[in-house]
Amino acid sequence: MFKLSKLPKKYLDVIETIFSDFEGAIIIDENGVILIFTDYYSRETGFKKEDVVGKRVDEVFPATRMLEVLSTGKPIIADIWQLQGKSQVVSRVPITMEGEIIGAAGFNVFRYMDDAKGFARRLDHLTTELKYYKEEVKRLSAAKYSLNSIIGNSEEIQEAKMRVRISAPSTSPILITGETGTGKELFAHAIHQESPRRDLPFIRVNCATIPANLIESELFGYEEGAFTGAKKSGKPGKFELADRGSIFLDEISELSIPAQAQLLRVLQEKEIDRIGGTASIKIDVRVITATNRSLHELVQQGNFRSDLLFRLDVFPINIPPLRERMIDIDPLCDHYIKHYNSENGTEITGLSSEALEALYDYHWPGNVRELYNIIERSCINTRDGEISIESLLRFAERLGDLDHIKTYRGFDIEKARIEAEIATIQRALKKTDNNRTRAAELLGISRSALYYKMKQHNIFYTE
Repeated sequence: MFKLSKLPKKYLDVIETIFSDFEGAIIIDENGVILIFTDYYSRETGFKKEDVVGKRVDEVFPATRMLEVLSTGKPIIADIWQLQGKSQVVSRVPITMEGEIIGAAGFNVFRYMDDAKGFARRLDHLTTELKYYKEEVKRLSAAKYSLNSIIGNSEEIQEAKMRVRISAPSTSPILITGETGTGKELFAHAIHQESPRRDLPFIRVNCATIPANLIESELFGYEEGAFTGAKKSGKPGKFELADRGSIFLDEISELSIPAQAQLLRVLQEKEIDRIGGTASIKIDVRVITATNRSLHELVQQGNFRSDLLFRLDVFPINIPPLRERMIDIDPLCDHYIKHYNSENGTEITGLSSEALEALYDYHWPGNVRELYNIIERSCINTRDGEISIESLLRFAERLGDLDHIKTYRGFDIEKARIEAEIATIQRALKKTDNNRTRAAELLGISRSALYYKMKQHNIFYTE
């Protein structure tokens, strides 16, 4: 067996040079004899090196714990040692070779206790700071909305919410489709919140807002020196940040063909390659995508990979436009007004019947987002009571795209309201195949109220 005590002096000198980086260091051999005693300990103890080296450590320092480490092979880390009446923080570790203990080393971690306390304070500060940043990252990468945030009583919106519940527990990709302003991101949040990954990262990426030359580095990250301007330590991509959670790629149709190829590999192999990297990184990410364009048409045009579409379109969820679920306008307005009241301390009770009917008659090219914009603008001019048709039209005119609503001015508002009510009831009956119970539920009124309104307006079964 190799013995440290037999090591030639020239090698011990090399070892002492290495340990000179520590302010104090002692090395003993397998017999507990001191082989190395650094200048710092010589100064602090008053012992000359030549008087110490070659003696057993317990002869020089009777209270030493070096022999304990030598016999047990267990290190003693950050221990308090009294040296010449001063408390110092030292560590002692065994020296082993081929499983055999051949000696032990002791060295200063901090020269004085004040140094250790200062380090502890700095460590505590850094720990607190790290905790703050971790919580901030978690907050910023958390899903903000749940299924309860999706407002609507229509069959179309209830069907879409049901598909969220069905698909959320799986890990399969989900493709959300719908016109601009229908609330696709809201559904993406809800999918994550309903899934087992709800407490893990939810990373949002708008593919249309990232320049084409940066999209790959943003999604998949890069290593140091990958390109001019790359950070010195490299940078993780969005997929790495989303590991074990979900990533939402909005406007997926805008992804470049090279980036599409990378995304396909992520979906197939469940790993990513950083730009400039030499090794693949395994990831576990649930991919949710959204688009307001037809990916099938883009495939035919050669602007989207068909194999990627097949991987993304595993479980599609379509969000219907607002004009196809007009029954949701009333609860949406109620929700927006309540939210505005809570944020601004107002007491707006709702919309007048004329204002509500005007909204029902509009075709809503901007969908739910446009409705929210109009309601918010109208609320600004209404501190309490109902939002009037005049207030609504005043702000509609400022938008410049509600020309159809403007036609209400100078016309018989009551007549327009009745016509809208008849049209709404007829749509509900048609949607439910003339099932009056279901139609009443769809309209949010009782069955008897529906019978009364049908009789009042001479509404019969629809074809």
